Amino acid sequence: MELRQLRYFVVLAETLHFGRAANLLHISQPPLSRQIAMLEEELGVVLFQRTQRSVALTAAGQRFYRDARSVLATLDQARSHARAAEVGDSGMLCAGFMFAVACSVLPVLTRAFAAAFPRIEVKLKESIPTDLAAELRCGKVDVGIMYSSDASVELCTETIFREPLVAALPAGHRLAARSAISVAELRDDPFIISPREASPFIHNTITDHCRQAGFSPRVRLETNFQQTIVNLVGQRLGVALVHSSMRSTRAENVQFVPLLHAPHIDVALVWSATSSNPCVQRFVQTAQNIGLFEPSDAALQVCA
Repeated sequence: MELRQLRYFVVLAETLHFGRAANLLHISQPPLSRQIAMLEEELGVVLFQRTQRSVALTAAGQRFYRDARSVLATLDQARSHARAAEVGDSGMLCAGFMFAVACSVLPVLTRAFAAAFPRIEVKLKESIPTDLAAELRCGKVDVGIMYSSDASVELCTETIFREPLVAALPAGHRLAARSAISVAELRDDPFIISPREASPFIHNTITDHCRQAGFSPRVRLETNFQQTIVNLVGQRLGVALVHSSMRSTRAENVQFVPLLHAPHIDVALVWSATSSNPCVQRFVQTAQNIGLFEPSDAALQVCA
């Protein structure tokens, strides 16, 4: 199987028209037909259902299309990484992040990195923490901004941000006008919370804080993203404990109230020690240069 055949197949699968696919590939139609037939023969399956008027993917073709796209994407990433390693200051970096940092450190760090390395293309990908940790381990994401406690032990972490949780209350809530509240005062309210599968750390932090106040939160809704949680609070579906930085979203019909003895959340820059992408260390170095790390932290330490 040749790489050329995979590319021909993907273009045909996306156009479902031999003539248009041939034009896009800058070849004539007969060579395209021959390459697809050779690919089907090697695989031992029919990839396309052909009639005089239409071309459609078979079930086998649909499955092979998803895998072929993945293979080509991996090869493209490998090519980008090789070029970055050769020239040093160009290439591509995929940075994953959880939504909560979109209101705090993500914009600052991304702008600083783009200014320092304008020839490095940065792709941002929002994920829940558990998915982000998995994507970092398998190399789908180069660097992540997430809870350090949700990162795997084999990943490198540097804390870059710390903030308290606050109560997000519907406008008109009996406690919304207070300057600060204890979480114990919310014992009778339904809670909206991130599920443990999305982030064991934030889920456990909230439930443990409630239990220390003498009650287990009555969870009405679970959803992955902080912004969705805040929006649901505004719809009067419950209360929530969220990052203090979520106040910058200025959500409608939501009042953010400080918590007495509030738990604090540590957010970290996370990457794999085995990453071969030199842009990763440039991103880490940028975070250090703009003062996101504590002075005593060794941001470029060798990770076991």
